[in-house]
Amino acid sequence: MSWSMGEVCRMSGVTSRTLRHYHHVGLLIPESTGAGGLRRYGERELRRLQRVLVMRELGLGLADIRRVLDSQQDEAEALRQHLCDLEAERDRLSVLVDTVRRTVDTLEEAT
Repeated sequence: MSWSMGEVCRMSGVTSRTLRHYHHVGLLIPESTGAGGLRRYGERELRRLQRVLVMRELGLGLADIRRVLDSQQDEAEALRQHLCDLEAERDRLSVLVDTVRRTVDTLEEAT
């Protein structure tokens, strides 16, 4: 199964301009390109896009993301690593939330 650029944009929340840029820099190559340059993306490309978006959320630049993706052949292992990164970020944010919450409570008790 494959999806058009418009469908991928709707599913992923990225713009067609972003997908074209990812293609231009070699980060996400469409499964096929039809007449008039219409791009189609398969499941493999959607999984790669998901990984790109996760790493962008983690603050990695496009060059770093491409290096990571190009160096990893095992998709399951790569996704496990992304999951670990996301869990670590969640834990870091949880600690930050707790710290701010305690500060707010302390300030409110003082008034």
